[in-house]
Amino acid sequence: MFIFVILGLLVCSEAQGISAGTVFVLKGENVLLNVTAADVLQDVFSFSWTFNEKRKKVLTVNPGNNPIVFPDYSGRIEFAVNNFSVELKNLQEADSGVYTAVVTTLSGDVTEAAKYKIKVQGRFVNLSNTDSFSGLVSKTLHLLLPSSDRASLPLLTVSSVSDNSSSCSFTVTCSSQDSHINSTFRCDNQTYSQEGGERSEGIPDTFLQVHQSSASIICNHSNHVSWTNNTKTIKDVCHQLVDPEGLSVCLVKTCVFSVGLIIMVSAVITVHLMEKLNNNK
Repeated sequence: MFIFVILGLLVCSEAQGISAGTVFVLKGENVLLNVTAADVLQDVFSFSWTFNEKRKKVLTVNPGNNPIVFPDYSGRIEFAVNNFSVELKNLQEADSGVYTAVVTTLSGDVTEAAKYKIKVQGRFVNLSNTDSFSGLVSKTLHLLLPSSDRASLPLLTVSSVSDNSSSCSFTVTCSSQDSHINSTFRCDNQTYSQEGGERSEGIPDTFLQVHQSSASIICNHSNHVSWTNNTKTIKDVCHQLVDPEGLSVCLVKTCVFSVGLIIMVSAVITVHLMEKLNNNK
């Protein structure tokens, strides 16, 4: 009988679980954690925000008393007494994890009032270079940036080009520190087609993509809170299809032919009129 009583107390004191929603936060920014199950805030004996499975304490409070903030969060947390929400400030990668609001009632029941899975991600440095020094700039910035931001610098390179007077096809490689993707483009009189170009990386929640926009090829590297890209203009790859002003060869030839035809017709008409005037004299 005594064993059953003990087991009953353990069951009563075990927190009732709720599912955690994922929140992505930019490194160095703040996040507000609200209590989602407000109906459990009745007859509260104590309230705590905890971190991860081992229930490391972030903050604990007994109604009517000042909250106790634990050392790792001192100076970067704000607690709302009226609704038990907290704002965590200046989040770093080490702050990624599951945050749980735990309520203990006067009767001894323990209930989860909120749960969040926080993922802190680094800021990507926006790098968009089309000149011949882009590779050197990328490598230089790679050495100067913190390690958490280095993977954000994508590199866009052309690996092969096949062209003729009317079309051009080429393959590009879009790469980051940990992954790469290949994509083939075909250009025919400024009509573009693409094969391949999107792939998730090995690093969770980061992505690589290469695509064509207007007259440019863009290598994009992103996560859920930030992005960066590297760009090449198509005219730098397919020289025979585009003149310095971005006009296709076909269009230029058409214009030249039209102008020449107009000049020839004008010359014929002028000669004919001059002969007619001479005859009238």
